[in-house]
Amino acid sequence: MKNTSLSEKLILYFVLLGIGTILIVSTVSFSSTKKALMNRTFDQLTSLRIVKKNQIDQFYADRVRDISFLASTEDVVTAALKLNNRQPLPVKETEKRIALKFGSLGEHFSAFHLFGNNGEVVSGSLRHDTRHDSAGEPLPISDSVFTLLSSSLALQQYVICDMMVDRSSGKPFQLIGAAIPGSPGGKGPRAGFLVLSVPIGEINTIMLNNNPLNGLGLSGETYLVGPDFLMRSTSRFQSASILTTTVRTSPALKAMSGGEGVVTTNDYRNIPVLSSYGRITVAGLNWAILAEIDEQEAMVPVYETRTRVLLLSVVIIVIFFAFVLFISRRITKPLIRLRDATINLGEGHYNLDLPVTTHDELGALTGSFNIMARQIKEKTTELQQERYGRMRSVIDGEEMERQRLSRELHDGIGQLLIAIKLRLESLLYQDGKDIRNSIQELKKYFDQIIDEVRRISNNLMPSVLEAFGIAIACRNLFSETEEHTGLRIHFDAKGDYDDLDKKTKTYIYRLTQEALSNIVKHAGAREVRVNLSRLDDSLKLVIRDDGKGFSTDTAGNEGGNGIHNMRERVSLLDGKIDIFSEPGKGTIITLTVPIIVTYVKNQDFPR
Repeated sequence: MKNTSLSEKLILYFVLLGIGTILIVSTVSFSSTKKALMNRTFDQLTSLRIVKKNQIDQFYADRVRDISFLASTEDVVTAALKLNNRQPLPVKETEKRIALKFGSLGEHFSAFHLFGNNGEVVSGSLRHDTRHDSAGEPLPISDSVFTLLSSSLALQQYVICDMMVDRSSGKPFQLIGAAIPGSPGGKGPRAGFLVLSVPIGEINTIMLNNNPLNGLGLSGETYLVGPDFLMRSTSRFQSASILTTTVRTSPALKAMSGGEGVVTTNDYRNIPVLSSYGRITVAGLNWAILAEIDEQEAMVPVYETRTRVLLLSVVIIVIFFAFVLFISRRITKPLIRLRDATINLGEGHYNLDLPVTTHDELGALTGSFNIMARQIKEKTTELQQERYGRMRSVIDGEEMERQRLSRELHDGIGQLLIAIKLRLESLLYQDGKDIRNSIQELKKYFDQIIDEVRRISNNLMPSVLEAFGIAIACRNLFSETEEHTGLRIHFDAKGDYDDLDKKTKTYIYRLTQEALSNIVKHAGAREVRVNLSRLDDSLKLVIRDDGKGFSTDTAGNEGGNGIHNMRERVSLLDGKIDIFSEPGKGTIITLTVPIIVTYVKNQDFPR
């Protein structure tokens, strides 16, 4: 992102923020919706399972009541007593009489077996109906089943057998048996027992329902599982599943262990389902009942909601992107304009005045930039003028120095050299004694020339400044000034100045020289007092004169460069100069500069 613009970054950041927010909201919404839907589905499955369980319990309770009533009727008791006495019993007549008298029971039983105490049996059909197994024909009962029934009925009035498979036909069936009393109405010792065949279709009528409107949709089902983990009702997805389809799933295992609840797992088809499980405890039976629906079908509303949320999220993101694009451009357009203006400002184009289009922080920033541009333009103009002034001062100073040197060479050394030349020419016309006197005079002229050269040299760069320091150099300067001008100068120096650096000493000397020059030329003073003092970290120079003074407001505007040069030298030393003057009251110049220490030769440096 090094080369991306601010607008692109803002768009990216806001879009990422929007996408993140939408994803978080969508995820939370999807999770909460999924959880709520799963809880609702589990509640529906549990309600359906309880309803089916109650129906199964009621079905077997009704069948027990029916067979108990039938076993105590006169026809059944009479038939059992005849079997015990080995009297002939017409089967068809008995079947017809029982079927006609108890035809309403034929809706729930397909056939009967009447056993005497001696083992004699009479079997027949209660109803010929294709809904019932074997078209209502009685299925044979094996000796083991007979033994189980007889032993169970010896201890209780009725017994419900678990489902079994007929070995000859391979079809499942279920038997319910009840003891036959010795006389009608339930009195007397047992005369035998009655066994009725329960059609499996009756169980499937309760458990199996393929109608999508029953609350189980296209994949939901309720079914029964026995203790051997084989189905006891027909599967919705597999025909002939009773006692053939194994259901060894976690809900079945938990239900057979006495548990009850809901779980998400794989069913007997190895398909993820939502399952509600429980247990049926009908007398003599130990079954589990399960109500299940495929997870994919149950979650269809959630997936539809997720699709709608995703589509809505895309629409929101597009709208949000357009909004962010508009806002970012509205924000970054003034910034881009400021950036371009800053570049132009850096290239020296100062005539900038950006329009202020808003009244917010960007508008304030634009206004501040315009003010800054104007101030930079003004400061640049001032710096240019100051630069031109400094250049003019340097050039004027050089020119004045040349004029001074020219004047001193012409008026001093030049005149002396002319005098020597004329004296030498006069030697051609003199005798021996006069020549000796002339040579003595020439010697004086040469001494004057040497003194003049030394004076000019000291004015340019006094050697005493390097050799003896600032205090003695200033004292010599004041002595020469008094000698040539008649000005009376009082000088007082306090402190040690040997460790000052060369630049500071030279500039202080030149500042003093410049101040004296201004006093001699312009002040008309008779007396000057100079105080030089060394402080801890600075050097202070105070120069007072009793001259005519001047107005500091107009100083420097009359064509002179003295004060300007002094200020320039002080600024180069990072110092401060104060000039106080009034017309007729003289002038006071106070100079303060920081000290830069240089260690003299052979002095130890600090460790």
